[in-house]
Amino acid sequence: MPYDRGDIIEVNLAMPPDGKVLNHPAVIISNNEVYDDDDCYIIIMLTSQEYEDKYTYRISDEMLLQKSNMPYIEARCHLLTYILKSHIVANKNRNKLKRHFVDALVEHMVNSVLY
Repeated sequence: MPYDRGDIIEVNLAMPPDGKVLNHPAVIISNNEVYDDDDCYIIIMLTSQEYEDKYTYRISDEMLLQKSNMPYIEARCHLLTYILKSHIVANKNRNKLKRHFVDALVEHMVNSVLY
């Protein structure tokens, strides 16, 4: 599996409400079995805009393996999808969310989006 759970990647995403396709950072939340079985990753979109609503999961530098070059990061927990490896934009600014924060992000996503 080229990428792992917690990896922060860049991907082209169609953005609501107009469907305009933009490069956006995203975090992989799926495990290796998803990739092994279906050659795809489940991701949540990240943004540097502050929304502060129930879908917000704020990400600080302490949650990352490397300090971010963005002043503010939040996961938009309702903006999740699956992508193929070919959808990932190669760049040198990759980072990773620490494992227990990925778990907390997924828990927040479930509670804010699915319940």
